[in-house]
Amino acid sequence: MHKNTQASKVIEHIKSEYGVNPEFLWPDRYPGYAVFRHSDNKKWFAMVATISSKSLGLKGDDEINVINLKFDKNQTYDFAETSDHVFPAYHMNKNNWITVWLDGTLPDDFISSLIQKSYLLTDR
Repeated sequence: MHKNTQASKVIEHIKSEYGVNPEFLWPDRYPGYAVFRHSDNKKWFAMVATISSKSLGLKGDDEINVINLKFDKNQTYDFAETSDHVFPAYHMNKNNWITVWLDGTLPDDFISSLIQKSYLLTDR
């Protein structure tokens, strides 16, 4: 699905850790968008996507892999300022979600901790 190694590792981590498979809700228009949601309440906790780098305000128009994750309400902008690989969410509520660029720069265990946080925040 995703050529990027870190994106593939993230997807495998979510499948094994949380027991959910990716859902491709828009296969014709957005085939690279994989949604992960709780099996009981159906709330999303992650979306792995291939987007244009300029969608995040980056230079160029390269295709990049990202993950959108739920984050502490109204703290996303502050958190996004801590790294040039974390952004207020692409295509989601920017007060409640972050987008993490999956290019291998951020450690896998850091991304796993953000996924866990998102999972717990949406388990209500």
